[in-house]
Amino acid sequence: MTTAAGERPQSRLYRLSPIDSTGLMFGLTLPQLVLVAGGVVIGSTVMVTASVPVGIATLVTGALLGLVRIHGASLVELAPQGARYVRQRLGEGGAWFSVVPLLGGDTTHAPPALADQDVLIVDPGPLGLGPPGAEIAVSRDRKAGTYAATLRVAGRQFALIDQGEQDWLVTQWGTALQAFIAERTPVVSIRWSEWAAPAGLEEHRRWLKEHLDDNPLHDVRQAYEQLLNEAGSRSTRHEVLVTVTVHGGKVRVGKRHDGDRVRAAVELLLTEVRLFGQRLEGAGLLVSTPLAPGEWARAMRLRLDPTCRAALDGRRRSLADTTSEVSVANSGPTAAESTWTAWHADGAWHRGLYVSEWPRLDVPARWMSDLMLYNGAVRTVSVFFEPVPRSRSQRSITRDAAKIESDSQQRAEKGFRVGAHHRRAARAVEEREEELVAGYGEFFYAGVVCVTATTLGELEAATDEITQVAASVGLELRPLHGRHDQAMVASLPIARGIAPQGTLR
Repeated sequence: MTTAAGERPQSRLYRLSPIDSTGLMFGLTLPQLVLVAGGVVIGSTVMVTASVPVGIATLVTGALLGLVRIHGASLVELAPQGARYVRQRLGEGGAWFSVVPLLGGDTTHAPPALADQDVLIVDPGPLGLGPPGAEIAVSRDRKAGTYAATLRVAGRQFALIDQGEQDWLVTQWGTALQAFIAERTPVVSIRWSEWAAPAGLEEHRRWLKEHLDDNPLHDVRQAYEQLLNEAGSRSTRHEVLVTVTVHGGKVRVGKRHDGDRVRAAVELLLTEVRLFGQRLEGAGLLVSTPLAPGEWARAMRLRLDPTCRAALDGRRRSLADTTSEVSVANSGPTAAESTWTAWHADGAWHRGLYVSEWPRLDVPARWMSDLMLYNGAVRTVSVFFEPVPRSRSQRSITRDAAKIESDSQQRAEKGFRVGAHHRRAARAVEEREEELVAGYGEFFYAGVVCVTATTLGELEAATDEITQVAASVGLELRPLHGRHDQAMVASLPIARGIAPQGTLR
């Protein structure tokens, strides 16, 4: 394709599947329908056989439970997290204090959100991931039976390259993910998590002091100091971690493993991580080896409590071996408290926001740039991908198509309007089927944004600001009240994530 002189080539546009909110019937899910129908049936029976006021109260109660929504969620959806929060408050008062050491030491003591987590230290030499004697941190969720390893990924400034190259990079990312699509893949999750925090210019100032103390050009130095003061307020440190998680129960145990499922799971995990890293390098990205224990522990500490950054940076300068700057035993918090609206871990308050709506219009490759470049507060943007076998995708497409068609017919028969929402949902199912036939695989995907601040007041202000920034790029964020600890933990480089539902692409 050629373009006339002066014409800018058009970039590709990408369409994200809308979250299916058509419900089973009349926009209601099965639990909602059961509550409403149960209230009608039981209420009518009570009115006829016993008491009219009691029957009416029963009918209204069923309708309220099934139809009322709070912050966009039905009471049925809010009930499990409400029950969890009540149990947590009644059982432990929401507060937790560590018995040191934590994680890798006394693993029986951890905040509820980090329960059943430990770390395996693995020698990558036999698998070709590093020299013999080197170490890799493999996170394990003992309850779920999952194992995870994490890579640090970096690249060029995406927003500054031309449109064609942006599209190429997005295509390469999709190609790297497609390799995980298989009927019996043990890989259950791929997660990228981008952490950003005000960086400051302490290291540069320290270098300046060490080398220019005797510089006689005071006017020049004063002007340079002013420049640093202005730049320091806008400088931000970014770090992208990609975590691959496998399920131990789906791993084949061969003869060479001597019946040891843990060994088999770790070997397969590191093999998948190595191949995934090679695919990402083919996309022009800089990919590290899997995080060593010290690197993993540092990433945990910085995300759980960014106020420790200065201390960790000072410790890094005093150590020749940077991988030993933080021990695994000190990677977790020493105190934590869960409230309905936030999670307090050490010196930081965290709030998790779930992406409840993705852009409804087609978007270019760089559509998330404003959110990723936001530097008003410490925040972590995480996107979770779960590969879906093609056979399951086909069953899901058939089921969704039948459900949408049936709901449309029900609405038409009852005199309700079949609107654009239903028509778009039907088109989305057709597009999914066409892409599946063309050979593309599907992923469940979900997004979580975690905001971190040192006080509740700052947390409120940062939440309002980042919600507006997300809205400007077409994302609707909803707070995960009662589950902020789980949301924050899901963004950490561990073998625990979330279970997204209803979002396929």
